[in-house]
Amino acid sequence: MKWLTVFDLDGTLGESEQPVSAEMAATLASLLAEIDVAVISGGNWPQFAR
Repeated sequence: MKWLTVFDLDGTLGESEQPVSAEMAATLASLLAEIDVAVISGGNWPQFAR
């Protein structure tokens, strides 16, 4: 069983430099109930904070 999944933020979870959609956020929340999730990006911290 996998215990960690890693996603790139820009272009994968959402449009570049935009917040993730409500649908994607809900999907990630469901996934987090099952396994650990990491999000990576070349962007700066304020982008993650949003």
